[in-house]
Amino acid sequence: MTNQNPDNTHADNPALPPHASAQIAAMTGRDRLRRCVDDILTITALPTTWIGKGLDDIGKRLLDVVGPLLNVDFLVLRIAARQGERSTNITWFGRLAGLDDASGFRHDLIAMLGDVTSTLSATTLQWGTSTFSCVLQELNANIANGALVAGTRESFFPDEEDRVILRVAAIQAAVAIGQAFKLRDDNQAAIIRERNRIDDAIPLMAWFALPDGRADHLNTHFLGFLGYTREQAIGWNWMTALHPDDATTLKDTWLALLRSGRAGEAEARLRGCDGDYKWFLFRANPSYAEDGSLAGWYGTNTDIDDRKRTEEELRKSAAFLAQGQELTQTGSVWWRPSTDEIQWSDQAYRVAGLPVTQKPTVTMMFDRCHPEDLAQVRELISRAAHDGMNVDLEHRLLMPNGEIKYVHVVLQNIGLNAADPEFIGAVTDITARTIAERTLRRSEVLLAEGQRISLTGTFSWKVDTDELTFSDELNRIFGFDQNTVIDFDKIAARVYEEDLGLLAKKMAEVRSGGDNPDYDIRLFVDGRMKYVRVVGRIVQHLDGTTECIGAVQDVSAQRLAEQARDKLRSDLAQLARAMSLSTMVASIAHEVNQPLAGIITNASTSLLMLSQTPPDVSGAMETARRTIRDGNRAADVIVRLRNLFRRGVATVEPLDLNVAAREVIALLTNDMQRGRISLHSELSDSLPLIVGDRVQLQQVIMNLLRNSIEAMADISPSSRSILVRTEAEDDGGVKLTVSDTGCGLATLETDRLFDAFRTTKPDGMGIGLSVSRSIVEAHGGKIWATSGSAGGAIFGFSIRARRTQDSPCSKADR
Repeated sequence: MTNQNPDNTHADNPALPPHASAQIAAMTGRDRLRRCVDDILTITALPTTWIGKGLDDIGKRLLDVVGPLLNVDFLVLRIAARQGERSTNITWFGRLAGLDDASGFRHDLIAMLGDVTSTLSATTLQWGTSTFSCVLQELNANIANGALVAGTRESFFPDEEDRVILRVAAIQAAVAIGQAFKLRDDNQAAIIRERNRIDDAIPLMAWFALPDGRADHLNTHFLGFLGYTREQAIGWNWMTALHPDDATTLKDTWLALLRSGRAGEAEARLRGCDGDYKWFLFRANPSYAEDGSLAGWYGTNTDIDDRKRTEEELRKSAAFLAQGQELTQTGSVWWRPSTDEIQWSDQAYRVAGLPVTQKPTVTMMFDRCHPEDLAQVRELISRAAHDGMNVDLEHRLLMPNGEIKYVHVVLQNIGLNAADPEFIGAVTDITARTIAERTLRRSEVLLAEGQRISLTGTFSWKVDTDELTFSDELNRIFGFDQNTVIDFDKIAARVYEEDLGLLAKKMAEVRSGGDNPDYDIRLFVDGRMKYVRVVGRIVQHLDGTTECIGAVQDVSAQRLAEQARDKLRSDLAQLARAMSLSTMVASIAHEVNQPLAGIITNASTSLLMLSQTPPDVSGAMETARRTIRDGNRAADVIVRLRNLFRRGVATVEPLDLNVAAREVIALLTNDMQRGRISLHSELSDSLPLIVGDRVQLQQVIMNLLRNSIEAMADISPSSRSILVRTEAEDDGGVKLTVSDTGCGLATLETDRLFDAFRTTKPDGMGIGLSVSRSIVEAHGGKIWATSGSAGGAIFGFSIRARRTQDSPCSKADR
């Protein structure tokens, strides 16, 4: 418990004589009445002394007069609190002699009284061994409420005169305090009006808030910006104009200032009457009353929108610069040689591999240089410091871990004084670029060398614009100069006439969205024929354009070697056939000559024996039997020769004719590509299995295909075509036909094509078709040939389906 107004506490009144109460009690009734009237007059005369005084002065003067008149131990004047204010307690102390701990009593009196109530009843207050009689007189006025409390240790207190004096004193106090409040309110209203007038004159947004933080006044600039009236803005209403992202932060800051009672500031955005938000700096300062209590808050809002926008742009620029430096691995530097001042950006530190806390120096820069580059770097930096010469060089850094970095350093002199250069520049980590460039150069060298060695050039064809790009090797293959602008007319002028149609067909397929091209054409360059292989890949770009990227290989040497090989193989085959025929003929002659010689000898001997006299009939008969024997030997030779051409089936197994045909087609694919022949197959999906020798039947298919290939040797490449077709027959058999667009069968009798040694080719032996017929017939089938309806020829054979036990071996062996 504390005395809230120690300055208003008065010491004991020493003027009162001892036993004053007893003296007053001994007075006559008339004396007491006269004394009471005098006391009342004394009190009513007080207002003339406190006119214009404040509450403290009025209360002090009142208690100083009333206390001695009542001859009490203490008086307390309590003025009740009004809205926004605290209650006021003014105390007066008289005689406290003999009281236990008088100082503590003074200190704790207000707390001991607690919340006084409006009552006129006497109460008691105990302090130690002393008991105080207390009387409370309520103060009632329109603008002033409270109570006047008197207390004494005298037992007869209060008497009627004491009550009258207290009542008069309370009335006078209420009236005086009411006038003081009104005067103070009038003064405050005038002050507020003047404050508002000044606030409105201030060329910025100013405001005043009550101690609890509620806005009480906003100047015209503030209201004009918000587009609010005073009634719409006071209290907490103005906060509705805060930006949603800033409202919570500003409110928290404002509440923290209210709790601390200290000045502060914060930044936030406010929405103006035009609907746009602007940044403001909110500043608030507390204002205190004379008694030290918080009277309110004065504040201003300063427009910082331009500054904030500038700061935001600078922040973005700094962020972009830092990000750009990090992405490009480029740091910025500033250097003033005359003062040895150097500044690096964070990225420059990262490039140099140094901590940002280390102050950069020229020596530190030299320490990072590669020893082999240090002399050059020193010379250029020295000339820059002495002459102000700009620097632009690339050199290496040697890092502590042995890593080597490549950097590009650029310094630009921006100094105005030639004798005092000032440089700003950049250092870029070009390690990855340098390594990539070296790798790229090596790759280009290897690619160019590889293209030259492999005789392969590359091209790019942008299909939508017909833009063509040739590599150096491809220009050499086509015989173009390196600076020649390539177009399709120049290409067509190099392509062999018979291949122009194929080139046009492949280009049309690419334009129509076809598959990747892969074909062979011939070129005529510098008076000689070139064979080239074209391979392309179609690329669809994200922008919707199409590009054909490919390679062209000069395969002239390969084609000439293949042609020479094929001619040599043909010559060797012809020679082998001739040698085989010669051997066969010699063997036949040898085998037949022996029995024929025996027949002639035996016939001659038989004649001699019969011409004798008498004839040797028995000897002649024996000789005739030997003649018959030799004749049978000759017949056996003929049978063996026949079996040679018929070639009995050695391996019998169920087989799929489609599978056998595909294998033969695969074997002859290279021959057809060299002959530039298009082969198509129509193989039935419902063929039954047949029983026979896979190798012999594949030999038949190969013979038919080779005949077709050789028949188209003199036909234009664009017209060369072969069709292989299989189909099931009604009797359960299978049929295979080979159709070509060759020279056809002319007037040759088709039933003689399969005779031995019958051929239409200048260098043919006439054995292949004969052998094929023997194989087909040994399998119980038939073979035929006919002219095609659109030219060319059709060869085919059919074999009926058999069970495994119906093997053709026995028939072929007979």
